[in-house]
Amino acid sequence: MLRRAGYDWAMGFRLDPVHRELGRFLRAHGVARTSPVLVAVSGGADSMALLHALLALGQRVGAAHVHHGLRGAEADRDEAFVAGECRALGVPFRAARVDARQRDGDSPEARARRLRYRALESLRAAGGFAHLATAHHMDDQAETVLLRALRGTGPAGLAAIRPALDGGRVLRPLLGLRRAELLDYLARRGHAFVSDSTNAERAIPRNRLRAEVVPVLEAIAPAAVANLAALAELAREAALASAERLDAWLAGAVEAGEGGVWLELDAFAALGPVQARRALAHVAARAGLGEHRSRAELARIERFLRVGRTGQRLALAGRAAAFRDRARLWLGPGEGPRFPGPVECSFAAGVSLEFPERRIRLCWIAAPTSVARDPLGLPARAGERFTVRSVRDEDRVQARGSEKRLKHVLANARWSKLEQARALVVERNGAIVWVPGLAPWAAEERAEPAQGAIRAERLS
Repeated sequence: MLRRAGYDWAMGFRLDPVHRELGRFLRAHGVARTSPVLVAVSGGADSMALLHALLALGQRVGAAHVHHGLRGAEADRDEAFVAGECRALGVPFRAARVDARQRDGDSPEARARRLRYRALESLRAAGGFAHLATAHHMDDQAETVLLRALRGTGPAGLAAIRPALDGGRVLRPLLGLRRAELLDYLARRGHAFVSDSTNAERAIPRNRLRAEVVPVLEAIAPAAVANLAALAELAREAALASAERLDAWLAGAVEAGEGGVWLELDAFAALGPVQARRALAHVAARAGLGEHRSRAELARIERFLRVGRTGQRLALAGRAAAFRDRARLWLGPGEGPRFPGPVECSFAAGVSLEFPERRIRLCWIAAPTSVARDPLGLPARAGERFTVRSVRDEDRVQARGSEKRLKHVLANARWSKLEQARALVVERNGAIVWVPGLAPWAAEERAEPAQGAIRAERLS
């Protein structure tokens, strides 16, 4: 499927500095020359330099190009250019088209980036490539640090562009090189590239930083770009150390579910101010809200966590949301938690039944006397038939000698919105006899002796 191109290994007797840095990165990240790498190639100077340099080192590569549905004929030209270059080089080429014109609450740049990475990941997986390599370089890193600092990011956000993601699935092997070094590499070797006209549009914050701010910084301090990149590396190391310390706390305080994550409020309240901010940033990242939420938005989430009312929702940037429950906070994408939908099925005592989305299993045990009034057990006879279903608005049960709405009973028992959404009722002969978690109402009304019990167990 893939082959190594017959490139020379160096210009003259000295190893090319681009090859030297690229080889160092690949060794540091354990990427063997035989490991297939899919290179994201836009046709611009950075990605063309990466493609040619990997070929020169004998790396097994393929190329992928994403057309964003923007820039009209210029984008068509870019795709045709990359396809033609790959044919000439004998490099397997894959292309994908996305529509980044549709507004969705994100900036055009963020929307295009999200769609691009989704398409690239699909191409990588479909093609059997071990890694996806992108051409981010040191200037990109410095610009990203500045942009995030200006937007009010925290220490984790200053880590900016990570050298590798997901255990090396995504690689950024050019972060140790300047843009000028890559242009010089292409010029020395006579390799062609195309230019994106939108890179000159000053209305785009990154372009304005690149054209107006970075040159001033370098005039003040010639090593400004390198120092900003070094700051990103220091922030990344600090973020990793912080993450390691938080891992144990997160394991006990955070649970994935309903399309996002749930955070235990009591566990969060026990943290100090600095720990709390770091923990919230980690929880937001785990919830799919991104690794660099602004400090201001994290402060909004923290305030909502502390003073929000049960059932209240907070809209966040990027079409994300927070949801306040009685004892938990939910963070995730979309309008709020996706609670389990209605369910109904028959159930025979003596077998097991699992509801993973509700975190509960119903199983049979042979110990009827120990569960006579146990909220997690219902005495039953083997083979007895029941109906198991979700809670309905009209459900009513006998409680303390009178009939009450089940939802009021659950609320009075201080069941949270999450617990109520996951709740199940067990019916016998059309009557509700048990809600796992509440004592069975009909446990003492049975004429026949029970042979065992249905037991409710929590699924992790």
